[in-house]
Amino acid sequence: MSLTSQLRAGALARWCATHLPGTAEITHQVRAAAAARAPARVTGPGGAGHAAAVGSIVDARLAALVHDAPPYAALNGYLAAGLCSPAAAHRIAAAYPSVQSVLEQQPELADTAVGVRPTPSDVLAITSPAPAAPDPRWGDAALAELAERGHRFHHTHAPTGTIGGYGAETALARAYHAWALGEDRYRGGATPPALADLAASTTAPTVEQLRGLCPPAVAADAAAIASLLGESGALARWRHWAGDPAPGAGLGYASPLLVPHWAEADLLIDDTLVEVKTVARVDQPARIARWCWQLLGYAWLDVGDRWRIRRVALYLARHGITLEWPVPELETVLVGDPGQIEQTRAAFRRLAGQSAIAEGATLLPPP
Repeated sequence: MSLTSQLRAGALARWCATHLPGTAEITHQVRAAAAARAPARVTGPGGAGHAAAVGSIVDARLAALVHDAPPYAALNGYLAAGLCSPAAAHRIAAAYPSVQSVLEQQPELADTAVGVRPTPSDVLAITSPAPAAPDPRWGDAALAELAERGHRFHHTHAPTGTIGGYGAETALARAYHAWALGEDRYRGGATPPALADLAASTTAPTVEQLRGLCPPAVAADAAAIASLLGESGALARWRHWAGDPAPGAGLGYASPLLVPHWAEADLLIDDTLVEVKTVARVDQPARIARWCWQLLGYAWLDVGDRWRIRRVALYLARHGITLEWPVPELETVLVGDPGQIEQTRAAFRRLAGQSAIAEGATLLPPP
């Protein structure tokens, strides 16, 4: 399981329903904001798996927009599937500027580059056991080329912190779909059928074969959602949070890690933790409640203030709407009684820690 699955049908869901009585008020805020703007509907024929594929691409694309960092989960997914060797994965990760800057100071981390994650307060170096046979694997060359071509394409058409034109975003969607398939393996534990079929049918894939796994309707939909980030003014707001850096400069951090493989957030822009939701319907109270619990849970799980989270936000990607709350405000509304916040926070942390450990996760040491 994970934090999100716990909040859907685990002990933490029952705990939040009992101990966060202000959930209905926050849920109403989200529903009211979404109702004020029509969502960007699915383009093309859609079909089974369409929405999930688009959501995965958008998550990966916005992570790259905020931080020129490796696709951490994707690389770990390809490793877990045996489709990429550790040596290749570490070389790919080491080519990203966020990791390069760390390796300049700590070159000894080069052999574990996939696990190198800079934070606002320190550098996390997450290691995992290497597979028994570290020989070259099926996807080594293609994934390395996919990353290298991505670097060049972004530099020309969509530098970090910016959104490209619709054509550029469509091309990027195909590339991020290939990375999203690796992330799906990491999250779900099973290799996605499209990727498994390609692995079974060819001894060494090309980049175009990996990009070709993305259905045209999925690429078009993901590109439209990415474009909406700029058109809606949401990106300008994010850039303002980050101090309006020049194109090419990052806005924050991708995939803030609270508990490895159990609680991993989407984005951190300056001091605001942002969770991205790509659903068209924002009218289901139970779902919205889980989103609010997830945001507060991430803030509370940053026990040592490693990520320095001061605000949390939902980005409704099909609406182009960002809703934000200072953490103390969200705590006060959800908990209800300000005098109970500290006690409630401590109780959540205990239960979440117990749940994570019981599910095989390892808690991070303090920074």
